[in-house]
Amino acid sequence: MRRPVVLVVTRRTARRSRYVEYVGEAHLDLLLRLKILPRIIPSTEGILPLLPQYRDGMNGLLLVEGEDIEPKRYEAEDANLQYLEKTHPLKDEIELRLLRYALAQHLPILGICRGNQLINVACGGTLFGDVRKEKSSELLHIDRDHYDTYRHTVSVVPDTPLARWYGESTLHVNSYHHQGVRKLAKRFKPMAHAEDGLIEAYYDPRERFLVGLQFHPERMLHEYPGNWHVWQAFGRAVHDAA
Repeated sequence: MRRPVVLVVTRRTARRSRYVEYVGEAHLDLLLRLKILPRIIPSTEGILPLLPQYRDGMNGLLLVEGEDIEPKRYEAEDANLQYLEKTHPLKDEIELRLLRYALAQHLPILGICRGNQLINVACGGTLFGDVRKEKSSELLHIDRDHYDTYRHTVSVVPDTPLARWYGESTLHVNSYHHQGVRKLAKRFKPMAHAEDGLIEAYYDPRERFLVGLQFHPERMLHEYPGNWHVWQAFGRAVHDAA
């Protein structure tokens, strides 16, 4: 049986004097488990003219982690420049072009961490340059000393897809970011908030599947059944779009 196709763009890292392009294994494993074919797009020079060919037969889009989103992509404030960390302008451009196409075609879209922020920006929202510093928050949004084990609490908004997937009013989620959603784009509805008020999840109720999550369900699959339910819902939407 021919599998539906989900596009995902690589992230790059330096290895000695060269760059390596990669996508996290957890994302690829879950797409394969959902009987989806991942189509991986390198975030490297020369790729932009080839995006129409990559989009051919596309049934969904997965946007995942990466560098800070450049402030020129949204209505920025001084703090966005003050707290800016490493960026990757080409990755921004690749993903925004794919995202605009997927939105126009009403294809299923799942954004995780940076992906959640990018979807919001593409739809007219804005970001905090650094959540903790700008909100004067005592809540850590990244703990480098306990990188994979750190958790903080989020409150789930009732009667939302997130509430159905998890069946919980509060969750303990992982956190690996310093940027975050400041102004949520008008088309979206929040699904969860951190203790300092940061929007940790949102969705578009008018679309088949258009979801942004600040946390990483794929990195804590065994902690809540809802972490798998998120991916199942995305998978069902992708198969329905095929």
